[in-house]
Amino acid sequence: MPYQSPISPGRSWYEDTAGPRPEYPALDGDRTCDIVIVGGGFTGLSAAAHLAKAGSNVALIEAHRFGDGASGRNGGQLGTGQRAWAEELEAEYGFSRAKALFDLAEEAKAHLLEFAAANKIEIDYMPGQMSVAHKQRYVEDYKAHAEIMANRFGYPHITFMDAKETAERLGSTRYFGGTRDTGTGHIHPLKLVIGAAKVAAQAGAQLFEQTPATGIASVGGKVRVTTQKGTISAEKCLIGVNAHGGTLEPISAAHIMP
Repeated sequence: MPYQSPISPGRSWYEDTAGPRPEYPALDGDRTCDIVIVGGGFTGLSAAAHLAKAGSNVALIEAHRFGDGASGRNGGQLGTGQRAWAEELEAEYGFSRAKALFDLAEEAKAHLLEFAAANKIEIDYMPGQMSVAHKQRYVEDYKAHAEIMANRFGYPHITFMDAKETAERLGSTRYFGGTRDTGTGHIHPLKLVIGAAKVAAQAGAQLFEQTPATGIASVGGKVRVTTQKGTISAEKCLIGVNAHGGTLEPISAAHIMP
C-alpha cells in the first residue's frame, strides 16, 4: 500500500523567517550503520549530532523535511518545568518525584541553550514569559505559585504581578494579575532544527529527507528499517517520530497524539 502522508506541512512564519534551509537527499539503496534514527525533529537530530560526535556511524531518515512536524512548527516557548505546575505534581506523586521531574525539565532547558551556543546556532532567544489570570479567582493561585517555586523548588525566577503591573507590561486592563518568569523565553524552533541538522551532518551523520520508514524489524540480530527505495541495517534503532509515526512502534503509538 502506498505511503500516506499524515501531515500537510504548508507554510508558517517560522519557515518564512528561518533563512536558508538546506535540502538533504532521499535514501536510495541499502546501507549499514551503528545506529539508525527514524524522525528528523529535535529528538532525532540532537541524538544524531551527539552520537556522531561521539564516534558512532549514524544514519537518520525523515519522512518529509526536517522540522516539518511539531519541532519546526511549534510555538517556540521554552517552558519552565512540566505541563502541570510543580505543586500539582507534588500533590499527585510526592515532593521527591515532583522535584525530580522539575529538575529534569530544567536540565533540558539548559541543555538546549548550551547546545545552541556551543554550536553557534542562532535561535533568536528572547528571554521572559508571562502567564496571566483572566479571572479574579485565579490571582491567589498565581501568587502562591511564585512563592512555592522560590521557597520549595528553588526556582527564584518567577515573580508575582498585580493587576497594575500586568496592565503596564501587556498594555491591557483585561487581566487581574499573573506571573513573570525571567528564567525562560522564546526561541525560533525551525532555526534550531536547521542548525541541529547542520551540526549532525558536519559530525558525519548520514541524513536523509523525504524517506518515510515503511517498516522496522529484527533480522539476524540487527534492526532493519525499510523505506520505499532502500533499507538501513543497524545495531540499534532510535525512534523519534512523536505523533506522526503511524504504526511503526505499536506499543507507543496508542499513547501518542498531536
